Amino acid sequence: MQPMSSLVLSLLPALLLTCVAGQAGAQTQTPKTVPAVAAASTSDAATFCSALRDPAAEARFAWQANTLKGLEAKLADTLKKLDERKAELQLMTDQRAAEVKQAEARMTEIFSRMRPDAAALQLATMDQAVAVAVLGKLTPRAASAVLNEMEAARAAQLAEVMGGRRSPPLTRTPPTGAPSR
Repeated sequence: MQPMSSLVLSLLPALLLTCVAGQAGAQTQTPKTVPAVAAASTSDAATFCSALRDPAAEARFAWQANTLKGLEAKLADTLKKLDERKAELQLMTDQRAAEVKQAEARMTEIFSRMRPDAAALQLATMDQAVAVAVLGKLTPRAASAVLNEMEAARAAQLAEVMGGRRSPPLTRTPPTGAPSR
């Protein structure tokens, strides 16, 4: 209320001057009074606007700060949950890797104790990636004996993958046949 009354009070002299000038019959106004009144009213308007603008900016800043704090807390909670989930998944991955390693060791042990012709028969019907993994873990003498007992095309195919000349397929490959002997 007070800024409005100060605005009226600042415009009052200008109104009085206009009325006095109109009653005196003067047709011309002095150019100094109009800009002074306009400057006074502009100054008051600017003061009024700045008086409103500063608290509004402070309120907006406070709201933004509170919103930011809330978002930071939510982000911290989400990061904590993600870290917990990451630890869970890492544990599961480590357990799975240990199981796979143990299974590979058992399979290698089994195939190393088999006769070469029996091992060749089994490996010829296995998935290519598994067969290559088993052959790779066998001693060179045992692996060559098993490959010697396989059909030549399948043995060559497995040897190429073992030698790194060809990558194993991502899908299961059908076996190309039984052993030659």
